[in-house]
Amino acid sequence: MITAYHLEKFDRVHREPFEKFIVRNSYRYRKQLSTMESDKLVDHGRIIVAAIDFGTTYSGYAYCKHIDYRREPVNPPIICNPWIGPQKMTSKAPTCVLFKPDQKLHSFGHEAIRNYYDNPEKLQLHKYFYFEYFKMMLYEQEDLTTETYLEESIKVKNVEKRKKMKAVDVFAAVIGYFRDQLLGDIKDTSEKWFTGKHVQWVITVPAIWDLRAKQFMRDAAKKAEISHDQLILALEPESASIHCRRVPVGVQTEGDGRKIIAAMAPGSKFIVLDQGGGTTDIAVHEVTGLNSLKEVHQACGGHWGGITVNKQFYCFLEEIFGEKVINSIKETNPSAFYGFLRNFEDSKTSFKIENQKDPEGQVTLRIPLEWMDTFKAIRTSSLGETIEKTNFRDRVIVKRDKMRIKNNLFRTFYDYSIENVLKELEKLLAKKELTDVKTLLVVGGHSASTVLTEALKKKFPKIGMVIPKDPGLAVLKGAVLFGFEPGTITSRVARFTYGIGTTRAFQKGDPESKKITVEGVEKCKDVFSKHIEIGQILEVGEDKYLQGHEYVPLYKDQNSVDFIFYDTRSKSPKYVTDDGCRRIGSLHFKLTEGMTGKRTMALKINNSGTELVSLVTEIATKKQSKGYFRLPSETY
Repeated sequence: MITAYHLEKFDRVHREPFEKFIVRNSYRYRKQLSTMESDKLVDHGRIIVAAIDFGTTYSGYAYCKHIDYRREPVNPPIICNPWIGPQKMTSKAPTCVLFKPDQKLHSFGHEAIRNYYDNPEKLQLHKYFYFEYFKMMLYEQEDLTTETYLEESIKVKNVEKRKKMKAVDVFAAVIGYFRDQLLGDIKDTSEKWFTGKHVQWVITVPAIWDLRAKQFMRDAAKKAEISHDQLILALEPESASIHCRRVPVGVQTEGDGRKIIAAMAPGSKFIVLDQGGGTTDIAVHEVTGLNSLKEVHQACGGHWGGITVNKQFYCFLEEIFGEKVINSIKETNPSAFYGFLRNFEDSKTSFKIENQKDPEGQVTLRIPLEWMDTFKAIRTSSLGETIEKTNFRDRVIVKRDKMRIKNNLFRTFYDYSIENVLKELEKLLAKKELTDVKTLLVVGGHSASTVLTEALKKKFPKIGMVIPKDPGLAVLKGAVLFGFEPGTITSRVARFTYGIGTTRAFQKGDPESKKITVEGVEKCKDVFSKHIEIGQILEVGEDKYLQGHEYVPLYKDQNSVDFIFYDTRSKSPKYVTDDGCRRIGSLHFKLTEGMTGKRTMALKINNSGTELVSLVTEIATKKQSKGYFRLPSETY
């Protein structure tokens, strides 16, 4: 029988199959870890490392002072900002934001929800902009650009169309809000001279995001007055691994009877399942030393997070109440609409595995009076009569203001999420290079669901599951650590093939449509010049540029060159117009004036970090340009 390990419940440990991974001398391990972390500490000259975990459903920030990290690198004091919720204090706030008519930020989090749904200030909401769950756009939007717009989340009554704002402005406003909150907190509790330049920022991003989405977040941060040199993007499953690398795969007892966490030995592989609100991020890491990890398989996952459970419930409501009724409630009484969904959210969180085993058990939800009134005003039959005509007639009972849903029906709301997660993990574990994986590290807000964890145990009985205390904070706290020790990850695996579009001499077999004549010479356009291949192992380091490729300007009178970057899941694309190839951005390079001859340039790429960095060198002059690529604009 497999056991999920929680830091606060050591006595639940079942030692097999982890015994061989236990490091026998934990005291020596912790001492060596402390020394190694101090050695790995990046001296970026900043007083504080602050991380923003920008989630689909919940977001927050945390920080740690440089001096405190040096004193206690093994377990540094990481401060998570507290948020005042409707019933209790929380370490994260809902990722909901309300903008004024002039598109300036009005409120964020719990306050934004209250202002929009309850409207205590009697705002003219038809002039305001309200957004929630908007982070998913960066994963779903194939043609993401600097000009991409976001539609407001809920259509306001008597307004024909949903209003829109530039997506980058919405993201920048939230990042800027966190920035201002942190700076205010620090100034209130320490030196008054403290400014934004004293902070090294880390923003978390899903590992399954492409480079466009990552660059979008960097652009949004810049708009929020966080400069490029002050920002690191951290991959969410990597951050969780860094935080949880002290989580036990076994527990030792020292001579004096103390129970001490033991670490996985070098060579041990484990899967990180980051089950967040929007996306599911899955990564495979291998321990390479006391304070180092490497990625051994490209990250995978999908949009199977906690909100998919909400979406399934919403579809259920549409079938019972009807789309017209629900839309009317959303427009005329948003407070009642949100209240019912909030009621479901509470039940979703508290729904336990024990409930599933009781087929006659049920989940009771209170239906707001406004829902019943709207239903009666629009529909001719009663709610009970309507339910009798659906497939739910034996599993849903409505009495007055109570809706009772049988456990076996309530459990189906989780099916889409769980089935996709299990299928992806099964596919991953079937790979030859991962047959020795013995541990699954489960983190993220949705990982607290016992419905998910029990499904994992049942499907993979031979895989040990580790769930840290406060799994929803593992990414946030790990991101702070990543800001101090980015060298913890020693290598990554390329998720895409990357290259640039170029021209070469026209060859036999090239399509005639690709033929162009340049200064009397036949050329082939749209050629994919590959720099990185999908699945390639990328050694991490600021100086780890891959072998460069040389290029020359297409025309003799060119004074600048735009390198256009593409990605694809194909290993060997021939042209940038092949199926699956996507333009992801560009890098502009200005040539030295007055030069003659071929004017050769060497382009090197470093994708070992969480982003892609390019280095262009003009061979004759040794002039160099280094930087991130630019996102395309709509008119690009």
